[in-house]
Amino acid sequence: MNLSSYAHDLRLRYEDEIVEVMRDLIRIPTRNTPPTGEEKPGQLYLAEYLQNAGLAVELYRPDQVPGLLEHEAFWPGRSYEDRPNLISTMPGAGKGRSLLLTGHMDTVALGDNVWSRPPFGAEIHGGNLYGLGAVDMKGPMAAMAVLYKALAEQGVSLKGTLSFESIVDEEEAGVNSTIAGRLRHGPMDAAIIPEVTGLQIYAAARGALITDILFSSKEATWLEVGTGSEAQADVVQQIGMLLIHLDNLRASRRTHAVPSLYRSYPDPAPVQVTKIYAGGWGSQMPIAVPAEGRIELIVQTLPGESRPDVLAEVQGWLDELVRQHPTIYATRPQLHFRRRYMVPTAMAADHALVTMLVSSAKSVTGRQSDVLGAPYPCDLFALQQIFDMPALVFGPAGGNAHAADEYVELDSLFTFWESLLVFAMRWCEADSA
Repeated sequence: MNLSSYAHDLRLRYEDEIVEVMRDLIRIPTRNTPPTGEEKPGQLYLAEYLQNAGLAVELYRPDQVPGLLEHEAFWPGRSYEDRPNLISTMPGAGKGRSLLLTGHMDTVALGDNVWSRPPFGAEIHGGNLYGLGAVDMKGPMAAMAVLYKALAEQGVSLKGTLSFESIVDEEEAGVNSTIAGRLRHGPMDAAIIPEVTGLQIYAAARGALITDILFSSKEATWLEVGTGSEAQADVVQQIGMLLIHLDNLRASRRTHAVPSLYRSYPDPAPVQVTKIYAGGWGSQMPIAVPAEGRIELIVQTLPGESRPDVLAEVQGWLDELVRQHPTIYATRPQLHFRRRYMVPTAMAADHALVTMLVSSAKSVTGRQSDVLGAPYPCDLFALQQIFDMPALVFGPAGGNAHAADEYVELDSLFTFWESLLVFAMRWCEADSA
């Protein structure tokens, strides 16, 4: 069998179905709003889709998996009521290598983002499909579900076991459900996570120390305008001074050794402010100098960095800021952690999993995919480090993930599908391949 020709023929046959399943999923809200989430309707849709094709499907609560709550990597404070994981498995016909296709059903919340297209409309414009989760990751998840179903529907016999998994609570540094999946079903020989990569192959992922920096003035209540208190240092000054000095932390971060998979990035380990709050907004909020404020800061980390070392670097930078401006920081800013430390991770770029995926994608695109580290944190570390599984991130192109007008490029999505099909048949050893 010529795998490339076979995969291309199947792509043409299943393109419409990929779009249909993706549009259906986007039209089902599955937002992650910690500690809860609304993923269940999306999971039930996928379960019915696979069951209608005669495939066995299992739905289960992550927090009921033996060993999860006691696991050292479990992050407490999340609810899994009506938030089931989904898995379906096609046992191999021989002793071939196993493969897990794993992704997440949840999307981020809409927040205050103003969309020019309906976030649950799944509209297609100019070759792009728009919607909340279009590229992160309902488009790639729909494609993987259709691929998994297509292999069964076409009667392709694989020597190795192939599993399709849709987990909940990945956004907002979830990861518990990814851990639950492997505790319940065990590690496999390889895994693919379909985050957005633009058809590049990511053998690593950044980590992230995500912290709220809490500011307060000496007063326990709001400072009133016009009472003379405006001469005091307030949280607006504190926030402003910290932002001015943020480049000092960035400069410190750039002195660290950079692993090879990240050397092509202009800023290998960025420091980013993702939210700023002080006093609220709008006519329902009183006009007053705020006595409290906060910043959400994300310090992205590189493979080999530990949480204690990164935290010590951040605290040292904050100590120096307070030392230089004691009047402004009469009350020291406090660090508060609402989310887990996302662990940076990497596997060898010359591993057989990497080289086979590179060659499989090249057989479809005619181009050599770059092998890099992901420019974002994700749950890759749970597979690579906790369960010692070779795992890669590979997905289509798109844009505006976590923002308004998120989209996936349809042609890239179909190329992703075709490349992944060639790879799955090679890795799991299709009998006639």
